[in-house]
Amino acid sequence: MGKGNARAVNGSPFYQGEDEIIARGVTVPTTWGTATFSNIANKLYEDPEGDNTDVSATNLSGVSTASGQVITTQSVGSLTAGTDYRLEVKFDTSEGNTMEFYMIIKCVR
Repeated sequence: MGKGNARAVNGSPFYQGEDEIIARGVTVPTTWGTATFSNIANKLYEDPEGDNTDVSATNLSGVSTASGQVITTQSVGSLTAGTDYRLEVKFDTSEGNTMEFYMIIKCVR
């Protein structure tokens, strides 16, 4: 996760074309929990600095998975060029904690 905001994924913002459908793998730091993650939930918000509208039902597909320290998000697609999105991923650790990271996705043509 990033230095400036410990919850932001390194490399954020990510750029995605309006016709692309992408699931992203994120390595969870061992300081957050180790290797057994459950109850992974994704939420996608359009215009995170403005209206912050939940568009999960129309723009997310598939399921999140975990393998070792890597969580793979649901696939993100059907985005609108020129719009920013915030993908939040919440999960439980085997240590009994609930953690959440996020990434900003900027849609381009």
